[in-house]
Amino acid sequence: MATKIDVQQRRVRRLLGRQRALVASLLEVRAQLRGSVFTRFGTCGKPGCGCGGGDTHGPYYVLSTRQAGAGGFAYLDRTRALEARRLVAGYRRFRGGLQRLRTLNRELLTALQRYQEAVTRRGGRHIGL
Repeated sequence: MATKIDVQQRRVRRLLGRQRALVASLLEVRAQLRGSVFTRFGTCGKPGCGCGGGDTHGPYYVLSTRQAGAGGFAYLDRTRALEARRLVAGYRRFRGGLQRLRTLNRELLTALQRYQEAVTRRGGRHIGL
């Protein structure tokens, strides 16, 4: 029969394994770009242009970034827009992985505290000052 200490120890080991795998997957996401890519269509307002009748100009691919509080836009051709979207998706995967890692670390801390309490209650070695 498994003791409470054994159960807590298995939980800690399982969480450590998940943590190790998550960190390894985060290290794999190397190519990333913080920002977003969107497509826009425009109208020029020139008399006689087809855009006035609903046939807009575009598509224009725009990369939007923000650094140190300043925003920036860059127009991209179709090929570079596809690559930028891939890099932005990599950044979002990385950020999501960091959030999962924070949650996992909190779970691990709780599990370690419960393990320590179980060992102490069982009469494990306890040094008091």
